[in-house]
Amino acid sequence: MLARTDSRARALVLLLVMTIVAGGVSTRLVWWHVFERDRLVAMALDQLAQNQQIPARRGEIRDANGELLATSVELQSVFATPPAVKDAGLAAALLSQVLEIPAAELRARLESDQPWVWLKRRVSLKTAETIRSLNLRGIGMLPETQRVYPVNGAADGTTLAAQVLGYVNVDGRGQYGVEGAEDAMLAGLPGSVTAQEDVVGRRIADSVYQLRDPVDGSDLTVTIDAGVQHLLEKATLETYTRNHAVGATGLVMNVRTGAIVGLVSYPAFDANAYQATDPARFTSPAVSRQYEPGSVMKAFTISAAIDAGAVATTDRFVDEGTLQIGNIAIRNADRLNFPYGHGALTPGDVLKLSNNIGAAKIGLKLGRQKLYEAFRRFGFGAPTGVDIIGEASGTVWNPDGPNASGDLTAAQNAFGQGLSVTAVQLAAGYAAIANGGTLVTPHVVAGWTDRAGAYHPVEQPAGERIMRESTSSTVLKLLTGAIDDGIAKGASVPGYSIAGKTGTAEIAGPVDVRVPNGFDAKGHPTTKVEQRWRYIEGWIDSSFVGISPATNPQLVTIILIHRPRTWGRYVMAQRPEEVYAKMMPQLLDYLAIPPDRPLNPVARP
Repeated sequence: MLARTDSRARALVLLLVMTIVAGGVSTRLVWWHVFERDRLVAMALDQLAQNQQIPARRGEIRDANGELLATSVELQSVFATPPAVKDAGLAAALLSQVLEIPAAELRARLESDQPWVWLKRRVSLKTAETIRSLNLRGIGMLPETQRVYPVNGAADGTTLAAQVLGYVNVDGRGQYGVEGAEDAMLAGLPGSVTAQEDVVGRRIADSVYQLRDPVDGSDLTVTIDAGVQHLLEKATLETYTRNHAVGATGLVMNVRTGAIVGLVSYPAFDANAYQATDPARFTSPAVSRQYEPGSVMKAFTISAAIDAGAVATTDRFVDEGTLQIGNIAIRNADRLNFPYGHGALTPGDVLKLSNNIGAAKIGLKLGRQKLYEAFRRFGFGAPTGVDIIGEASGTVWNPDGPNASGDLTAAQNAFGQGLSVTAVQLAAGYAAIANGGTLVTPHVVAGWTDRAGAYHPVEQPAGERIMRESTSSTVLKLLTGAIDDGIAKGASVPGYSIAGKTGTAEIAGPVDVRVPNGFDAKGHPTTKVEQRWRYIEGWIDSSFVGISPATNPQLVTIILIHRPRTWGRYVMAQRPEEVYAKMMPQLLDYLAIPPDRPLNPVARP
């Protein structure tokens, strides 16, 4: 009886336990089926999902007249899913010749632990068809676009306006130039397709359950005029080559709007082959390179002094050949020919002769703090806001600050030494002189076109008045005299009045110098070698800034030659004003800007 009772008790306990377990399982099943169903379904689908992006069409870039400068073409990119590859050695051998990648490198990728790897991005259509015909398990292709820049530049192996446009990298991201600055607008948003795979990786038919359409990028129109760009590149390349220069920059800008219609720097690059390019070439030196400008700054010194009422055009400043400030003697560039100076000079004479001492005295008469404030109003020492990546600010020292030397700093700044600027800052400053006294914002993006085909011009900030219109007119006439009757006659263009100024500045570089270093054991003085920055003989920046036509200004043009090969007293194969004079007749004719002066009559036999 006890055994039977014990057996029944055990059976009852077992039944109770099984009932509890079954109830728990049933409750959990109900919980999963009713309350957690959506989450678990999503998890299951996600495990079997194959996600694939649909690339958006990147917007095109066109010049001011609609010429295509940048577009995209569709290619195929090859990928592998290593877990699905049956024979990595065979697949690598077959793909090696087609993809032009060593078989060992391909095999390493195919045998990796990664669930998904790229084999080669953006292959030709012919290569894609060959790979497709191999029918290799675990090998697939996705459509990708490749950016193409269809217009060749003036130099072999370059594309037109490469540093203005930038390029698009292998991941489809814009780099440098307009491509980088306006990447979000150009790129658009990719779409996506999600489908299901079976357990062996085959896509299940009709299993697409989510689709997000791509949003194409917007097309951009730039202010660059391809015709002007061709002429500017050709002229800048010629002087870069003839002068055996380290670099050369050309810039043409509308004085009233700030629209940059041409911009180039050499050495340039091919945006279609950016991978083989020195990255130092990607940024435009016109916006990124800070340099000591030299005599082109004299126009701003005189503008500031006249606008403040400190100086009149009839005032005279005596040049005796030397201006001593403290222990520093300021001299003129022509001191070898005129050791005792030029005597009494008006502001106009200072520009015609490019006279350092006269400019320094004008700056000091204005007052060092007022000169500094005027340079800042002209935009020096701050970014212009140009829509090209990599803009530098330049440097203008407050003469009363800790890094300056009072009157000496002001005097040197007045003729363009002891401060740094960029070419685009100079263009903006001279544009203010040309347009009546308004500082405009240089820019290269004119507008964008949306998917509906509507064009939207980019609104530029309102220009800031930085001097009186009468001052602008006066200085413009003085700069015209600097070309007609000054040392820059070489910039003259038949049939046109030209206002402008030359500039030459020495360049500092690192040099080894021997400096005192205490005493040795016997009490003898010792020295050591340190690297210091010094002006290097023969290293110069030679520039010209021209405004045309002077009677109705339309364009400001800069030609800057960086470290040309020189001999004697800065003699060079081709001066920047000569580049300007040779290029401008074609450029003005192309833009249909009419002459404002009679041409010299042709003598008849």
